[in-house]
Amino acid sequence: MKRVSPEIRKYIETKILPRYNEIGGHTDEHIQYVINRSLRFIDQAPELNVNMAYVVAAFHDLGRLVDQETHNIESGKMIRADKFLAEHFSPEEVETMAQAVEDHRSSLGRKPRSRYGELVSSADRDTSYEMMLSRVYDYTRHVNPKMTEDEVIEEARFHLRDKYSTDGYALKTMYFNDPEFASTTEAVERATRDFETFAKIIREHNAKRGI
Repeated sequence: MKRVSPEIRKYIETKILPRYNEIGGHTDEHIQYVINRSLRFIDQAPELNVNMAYVVAAFHDLGRLVDQETHNIESGKMIRADKFLAEHFSPEEVETMAQAVEDHRSSLGRKPRSRYGELVSSADRDTSYEMMLSRVYDYTRHVNPKMTEDEVIEEARFHLRDKYSTDGYALKTMYFNDPEFASTTEAVERATRDFETFAKIIREHNAKRGI
């Protein structure tokens, strides 16, 4: 595996990653997950600069400090304004990294402008079936507090199918080989084919979580 520059790693670990603690519900743990996956996937793309890939992964969600809905755009602004990055990368490299974080959301409906965007977008995918169930249910319940339980479950099922089924946009926009992600999406496909099956699965899952 390619190694990240110690100086860049120190900057990210001391100045950037701690800022994620200010974002409720989106912690340093998720960012480290995306960093680790990016550094693993980069072996499939030897032409990429590991330091750039590392920075992109570290910054990709930092814009949530400014705005959740447009966080990818805000993250790009942060990269362009970062003085440390300007001293260690060329203007062209900084712009490529900024565009990569702007392009990382799988729901954008277009292909990332560079291989770095494809890398972080692919790394930013849940591979835990249980985590997918928890997040989709909790998010749906949070944004639709007046829905009945059955309505929440059906909305969550629809969202999972839209994103992770064999025709889902997350699978169509996966740009790196990841058997773990493929296995998880297959499990989601089976679980969400009909309401009764999914309702049973999500209720049993929530019972284990004490919900």
